[in-house]
Amino acid sequence: MRDGMLELKDAPMFGRVMRDAEICKEVLERFLGMDIDHIEYLTSEHTLDPATDAKGVRLDVFARGSDKVFDIEMQIASTASMGRRMRYYQASIDQATLDKGEDYTTLYESYVIFVCDFDAYHRGLPAYHLERTCMEDATVDVADASHWLVLNASAWDKDEDEKRSGLLNYIHTSNTQDDELVRKISTVVDKVNSDAQWRERAMGFMTVEHSHRAGLHQARKEGIELGLAEGRKEGLVEGETRFVRLADTLLDAGRIDDLKRASNDAAYRDMLFRELGL
Repeated sequence: MRDGMLELKDAPMFGRVMRDAEICKEVLERFLGMDIDHIEYLTSEHTLDPATDAKGVRLDVFARGSDKVFDIEMQIASTASMGRRMRYYQASIDQATLDKGEDYTTLYESYVIFVCDFDAYHRGLPAYHLERTCMEDATVDVADASHWLVLNASAWDKDEDEKRSGLLNYIHTSNTQDDELVRKISTVVDKVNSDAQWRERAMGFMTVEHSHRAGLHQARKEGIELGLAEGRKEGLVEGETRFVRLADTLLDAGRIDDLKRASNDAAYRDMLFRELGL
């Protein structure tokens, strides 16, 4: 966010801009360096809820083509769990796109793309393509049809792909250039920012996300204390998982004020746990 205005790298703005199917298609083509025939299904902030009692996930941008699915996540803050997050998103996407009784060969080819405003792997590269390989023989074709891509917008000037470099430059700096796609995106960003009510709601969402992270920190602390008190190693996981379920439930119900208060008020949080049966 700059001067009270949201930038493309702010998650609410990114999701809003990517609702434009043509822009989303062009962005994907820039990121992946390949042509995409069309996008027939597109949504932002898409929720995948597993059939089991497992944690659901919210995808920043989820798009489907004729035989491919794409998940694009905007990440402006470094996190040690990003690799595991990609792994969980991949599993959730596969489960959601394979109907009961279907053969595994019908799984869509999938792309999980994390657009970072920092260097996730500290190698100075603008792009990290992560593929499953055989450790004993790299020529073995694993053929799982899944691809992970982590982009580093802060290294945009090192990207030899000029078109992708221009887009990463805009993501990192918000400076427009002589680039048709960037100009198109910038126009949408300016138009969306001009809607004061939307901007206020988006900033409220970002505040909730910040509170959510603060609450996770508190939950982690409480989980450690629970584990120490009861002598069980799983205390850490229980505390964090319980708060995540609470936060997801409140967000789904639009109870943002309750989530904000629960992030900092242990007694109120316990009351909500009882109310929601968590």
